[in-house]
Amino acid sequence: MSLRDVPYQEDYVSGYDNIVKDFYQPSLRNAFEYWRAVGYFSSSALESFGAPLGEFVKKDGNIRLVTSVELSEPDLRAIENGSSKQEICEERLMELIDGEFADGIGDGVTRLTRLLELGRLEIRIAIPKTGTGIYHEKIGLFFDERDCVAFTGSSNESVNAFENNRECIDVFTSWSAPSRVERKRDHFIRVWDRTDIGVEVFDFPEAAKRRLLRVSTKERSRKSQITSERNKWRHQDEAIATFIDAERGILNMATGTGKTRTALHIMDTLFRRRDIETAIIAMDGDDLPRQWYRELLGLRKVADYPVQLYRDFDIHKEVQDFNLSPSGSILLTSRAAGPARDPLRSALQNLPAGGRTLLVHDEVHRLGSPSNRQRFEGLSEDIRYRLGLSATPEREYDEDGNDFIEGHIGPTLMTFGLGDAIKRGILAPFKYYPLSYEATEADKARLRDVYKKKAARAEAGNPMTEEEVWIDIARVYKTSRAKIPLFDQLLRAEPDLLRRSIVFVETQEYGNEVLDVIHKYRPDFHTYFTGQNSQVLERFAQGELECLVTCHRLSEGIDIRSLNTVVLFSSARARLETIQRIGRCLRADPDNSSKVANIVDFVRLSEDGNLTTDDSRRAWLQELSQIRGEEGGLV
Repeated sequence: MSLRDVPYQEDYVSGYDNIVKDFYQPSLRNAFEYWRAVGYFSSSALESFGAPLGEFVKKDGNIRLVTSVELSEPDLRAIENGSSKQEICEERLMELIDGEFADGIGDGVTRLTRLLELGRLEIRIAIPKTGTGIYHEKIGLFFDERDCVAFTGSSNESVNAFENNRECIDVFTSWSAPSRVERKRDHFIRVWDRTDIGVEVFDFPEAAKRRLLRVSTKERSRKSQITSERNKWRHQDEAIATFIDAERGILNMATGTGKTRTALHIMDTLFRRRDIETAIIAMDGDDLPRQWYRELLGLRKVADYPVQLYRDFDIHKEVQDFNLSPSGSILLTSRAAGPARDPLRSALQNLPAGGRTLLVHDEVHRLGSPSNRQRFEGLSEDIRYRLGLSATPEREYDEDGNDFIEGHIGPTLMTFGLGDAIKRGILAPFKYYPLSYEATEADKARLRDVYKKKAARAEAGNPMTEEEVWIDIARVYKTSRAKIPLFDQLLRAEPDLLRRSIVFVETQEYGNEVLDVIHKYRPDFHTYFTGQNSQVLERFAQGELECLVTCHRLSEGIDIRSLNTVVLFSSARARLETIQRIGRCLRADPDNSSKVANIVDFVRLSEDGNLTTDDSRRAWLQELSQIRGEEGGLV
């Protein structure tokens, strides 16, 4: 391809022609050199000048640019009194760069400064020798290996000129108007070579070049970071689009990957589109609803539609107020029910007809319990939008519960698991410490007691269920004293594992024995068992305490990003609880970008050689522990 392949017109007039698309882009695409003389050195001129440069840059094109700065009356007086015109121009360039590019630069300028870095853009500054005006010629030339195309006219290279002004340029080609092209070429060369009688020409100051390149480098870094962040969190956009298209279903998103934020975006979108007029958000406990409430208050501040928030959890009892006026309202409620109150069931029964409601179940795996199946059966059938959120939506070993969840909410629409989140850099990678132990004689005696109990119950006509037997056996292993000396041995080698740590135990009694070990290595620890003051958790979150020993309460609802280590003395058969617990310390820490978490686990050695559930968990966690961010390597 060459310039002769472009079907040039004699002139281009904005409104009738697209000057950028019809003239600049095909010329740059077929040229290897571009000379341009144009008025002001400004962000607008450079931005538009660079806008059609993509392919030109890729094929190593070269540019000569003559431009100008405007000198003020004080500048001219200073020059008359002996100041250097070059130095005055440099000062004005510095002001322009600092002022116009301080808040970032566009893609066109970025391309131009990239050419500066590569040595393929040369800029000179022209100043009239007399008067107070500026150098304001508008000449341009494109060259390929044989031909040249020249143009002149009113078009400034600015966004406003290209898109809004009434502009006209005249075009001359070397194969149809060689003398005109030669005249324009000679005129540009006189200016460039400093032989033109009307202007003084200075090299673009090195200091200004360095300043512009620094701004450009900083801007590229900023844009790269923005692109990286968008890429990191793109699963949220995918989840939002997927749900709104499906209208019903579950988003299986790992802890810390933005389930709440995604649900809020979905709700906000549906309210703005007026597809819903009511939203109900349900979950278990009190800690998680408190976090949701803070997020909802933030949403309400920026919403351009009126919305009323109602709460029904902990001390808040507002479901009746919601039932009286559900339109334009959001109810945040616990799924828990008491002898006289069942707020979620009440709200579902009193929804207005028409289906313009969004129902959100957070930690949706808990929805499938037998009591919930009985309470909520059939109550969501008229609700158009039903959203389930969970890190592990399936209830292991409970097909009836899983079937109910799918019928009540919908199928799993997308999965973004722990491994995906670690690869994406959303969650921190981790080191895994599996400590192998053997059941003690005391453990074996307790196991025999479980089987004696099973036999006695069977003989009495009240046989234990398989689940009851498994729970009793699991409790023996979860509270095995064989683990405690192994923990002591590990801490002796790596005491820093207790910094910003949570130790999960099965019982308070067992936790107190673990504390005896921890006390040897750290004084700043505390227990956090059921019924204890929640200020303990606040002290831990604020850094007053370094180690917390707890049972089940912290499995959900805690967001302490500085948490480094989780110790699993107690691990459930199902992965659900393990995922929730380790997810607490995998959250990225904004104050520690290189965070690598620690997971300490206890794995029982099998006596008969068969694989145990501990073996399965170890294999899974070891595989996850090998994952690092997409741009990182193994530690």
